[in-house]
Amino acid sequence: MQIMRWPVIGVKMPKVRTLEALDAFLAKVQGQGFDAVEMSLEMFPFIIDGNICSAWVDAVEPVLARYPLLYSAHIGRGLDLRNLENHELHASVLRSSLQICHVLHMDILVLHYEVKTNNLKAERQFLDAHRWAADLALRLGITLAVENIEVELVEPVVALMDEIRHPNLKLNLDTGHAYLASKRFGFDFLEAVKQMAPHLCHMHLNDNTGRFEELRITDRLAYDCLSMSHRREFGRGDIHIPPFFGSVPFDQVFSLVQSYQGRFICEYTYEDFEPFNQAIGEKVRSRLLASRSLL
Repeated sequence: MQIMRWPVIGVKMPKVRTLEALDAFLAKVQGQGFDAVEMSLEMFPFIIDGNICSAWVDAVEPVLARYPLLYSAHIGRGLDLRNLENHELHASVLRSSLQICHVLHMDILVLHYEVKTNNLKAERQFLDAHRWAADLALRLGITLAVENIEVELVEPVVALMDEIRHPNLKLNLDTGHAYLASKRFGFDFLEAVKQMAPHLCHMHLNDNTGRFEELRITDRLAYDCLSMSHRREFGRGDIHIPPFFGSVPFDQVFSLVQSYQGRFICEYTYEDFEPFNQAIGEKVRSRLLASRSLL
C-alpha cells in the first residue's frame, strides 16, 4: 500500500523473536503515526546457507500484510561482495535477500559499501556484483540502496553510482555514519550530504556526538564487545540515538535534500526510547515540513 502524505517517516524494527511480537510492534508503530518500518533480514532465520527458508518467509508475510505500512529491508551484516574465496556463497545470500524482499513487498534493500581496498580483483568483483544485483533488483521491482559507513569517505560511495549508473542502484544516506566519518577523516559533513543528495533513494536518520571511536578501526572485535549502553554513556562512536538527541545538524541536512521524496527511517534503537517514540516521529515530521515551508 502506498502512503501518499509527505514526509514518509519510518523506524528501524527492534529485535523481535516471535510472530506475536512482530505483530505487536507493527500495531504500536502504526498507532504512533509512523508510515514505514525497516527490518534486518537477520531478524528471523530467513536465509540458511545462502538459501531461502520458505517456512519463515511464508510465516512473516501475512503479519506484515495486516498493516498499511511501507517496508524496507537491511541486508545481514555478514555480506561481503569483495570476498574472493567464497564469492558464490555471498552472491547466494544477496540473491536470496532480494527474492525475500520481493515476497515480503519490501521495495528497498539496504547494503553497506564497507571500505574500498587496494585489491583490484576484489574491487572489480565488487563492481560486477552490484551490476548483477541491480539487474536482478530491477526484475523484482526492488531498489538497492548502498549505505555510507563511518570508516570510509563519501566520495567512493558516490563514485560507485557514477561507475554503474543503474536505475535500481541508488544511495542510502546514513546521517550518523557520515557525521562520524567527517570528524574522523576531516571532511565537511554538509558538503558530503550535498554530494550524496542527487543519488538518494533512502535515508537513515540517526544521531551521535561526532566522537569517533578508534577501536572501530584498530580493533573491531574489541569495539563490538563494548556494550551500546557503555558507548552511549561516554558518547563513543555509532551510538544510534534518535534524531535531535545528539550533535548532527538535522535542520541543515533537511535543507540540503529538498528534491528528495523517499523515506526517512529513524534508525535508532527504538526499544531504548520507548516513552518518547511518538514524539520523536512527530518532531522529525515537523522539522521536515518546516524545511520546505509546508507547515
